[in-house]
Amino acid sequence: MMSWLSQRLHPPAPSPAPARDLALEGMRGLCAALVVYAHLFLPIRVLDPAWSPSPRFSWFNLGYAAVLFFFVLSGYVIGLVTTEPATGPGIRRYVLHRAARLLPLNTVAVLVCGLLLAWPAWKTVTGNLLLLQNDEAYPLLGSFPVLEDNPNLWSLNYEAVFYLGFVVLWWRRSHVRWVLALLLVLVIAHAVGLPVARVFARYACGSLFWVAGLMVAWLTPPRETKEVRTAWPAAGLIAYAIWTFAPLRTVLLQLHLFNWVWPGPTPVSPHRCDFLPACVWLLLALSGRAPRLQRSFGWICCAFAVAGAVSRVWVGEWREVDPVAAVALVAAGAMLHRPCSLRPMEWLAPLGAVSFGLYIIAAPLQLGQRALFPAFAGSGLTFSVRLVAVVAVVAGAAWVLERRIAPPIGRWIRRLGAPAPAREKQPAGTP
Repeated sequence: MMSWLSQRLHPPAPSPAPARDLALEGMRGLCAALVVYAHLFLPIRVLDPAWSPSPRFSWFNLGYAAVLFFFVLSGYVIGLVTTEPATGPGIRRYVLHRAARLLPLNTVAVLVCGLLLAWPAWKTVTGNLLLLQNDEAYPLLGSFPVLEDNPNLWSLNYEAVFYLGFVVLWWRRSHVRWVLALLLVLVIAHAVGLPVARVFARYACGSLFWVAGLMVAWLTPPRETKEVRTAWPAAGLIAYAIWTFAPLRTVLLQLHLFNWVWPGPTPVSPHRCDFLPACVWLLLALSGRAPRLQRSFGWICCAFAVAGAVSRVWVGEWREVDPVAAVALVAAGAMLHRPCSLRPMEWLAPLGAVSFGLYIIAAPLQLGQRALFPAFAGSGLTFSVRLVAVVAVVAGAAWVLERRIAPPIGRWIRRLGAPAPAREKQPAGTP
């Protein structure tokens, strides 16, 4: 790991286009499903206007954790598909491809919110259409709030910033140590009270996750064999334990370092950096890269999880959900050296193919259905019927968005950067 600090961030030697990684595609789908689950089972009558599920369902609310893993996975995928030097045409193609991915579905999501639910202020609509939405105010520009009826859109603003920042890293071939040092300086400067706007500190903190994924793509060799067995179940269980115990948060609050625990509504905060090693370990395990590095991250993550459990006991804040995290930790320890096939994650690949659509359209459809059949509410049965209906509608809408609406619009956007066809020279004197 320490050898990474002396390297530059640049694409490795040219290689064939990477094949579709079904395990990572499945993990992408699982993350999107976790975000949808987090909203469906909120104990505040979000789905059924007169009944809410048990708060115990929130024990498995990993929506924010899934988004942070999305950031790592995003950096990894951009690193995989970017294999050429940073030339003018290459950068133009890259920007258009990213715009083709984000803009069509984001625009549909904003319009659906306006049609199904209350139409927000025009500044809010404009900010969300241009991917400026953020719950933190920009210097001079002020704030462009995230749509209340689609809070998931906050992460698209971060993705847009990461995509633009990548162009600088790609072009400059930056040293890893200087990139990480700059990001850490911005985070620390805001935390200690220096005049650094929180919006920039949050971008820097989130960039640590994104750049980590990029480093895995560019600084580790691809797996050597097609069939790979790794300890990915242990990585997933440890990730759950670390997220639940939140060891860094417990320590910071106990030391009264409140400026290091930034409030919501996003998980991008220094206290959540203890989740970063778990994200990297899970990415390495699912991609089959760097077996030695996987083991190193495995021990680091185990140490974080144990420290989290101990810190809970130490401060006397053992919660109702913590025994579940403790069981996950023990199970992970038992499976730490037991490689497993990636086949179960590969089975989820079809879900990953529509993951962006699921992520971006679920919230407004879930909220919009509450006005339907107002008398059919107030029990576990009505909640269950609404749940099944919403899941079916969201799945169908995601498929339509990903397979029917986004592709032609994306192709049109990408063609904007294609060179114009050369005109044939006509012989002199011809009309």
